[in-house]
Amino acid sequence: MTADHDFVVPARRWAEIGGIADNVRHRLGLWDDPRLPVMELLEHVMDQRFGWFRLEVADHAEMEGAEGFTCPKGEFIRLREDVYEGAWRGEGRPRFTAAHELGHWAMHTNIPLARARRGDGTPAFRLAEPQANQFAAAILMPERFIFASDDENDLMERFGVSFEAARNRISYLQKNGRF
Repeated sequence: MTADHDFVVPARRWAEIGGIADNVRHRLGLWDDPRLPVMELLEHVMDQRFGWFRLEVADHAEMEGAEGFTCPKGEFIRLREDVYEGAWRGEGRPRFTAAHELGHWAMHTNIPLARARRGDGTPAFRLAEPQANQFAAAILMPERFIFASDDENDLMERFGVSFEAARNRISYLQKNGRF
């Protein structure tokens, strides 16, 4: 998706998205693990073991600037090769991108999609990209493993995320009175 385009999807509350992320962790036996092995999950479990989708890797030219793409029918998740390799190395932003695409697969498979332009007045809770970002944050950084004394560096270390993702997660939890 380009920087100014998105899709209108069914409305979801952020807490509901957190529940979906928790459910995915729970169903896959990852409830008690602070650091989600996102690439092992996508490639070895969901693709190779269960065959729920294909994990594909594409070069920069094929991805046309996108870091990842999820088939609206749920048939595949495609990651740009540098994102795929970075996520396997444990780099924060690529791990977030992989979890973001998993969010699209978990929430936006086989639903009607309507194009939207960012800034057109569509609320964030009705847009696919903010929903997938919320899912990625919740699945990578479960609230139950975050403490009021934590700062961005604590979250980066514990969850293998970028400074920006950690800052946004702490800000969200503080803003919503979680600590």
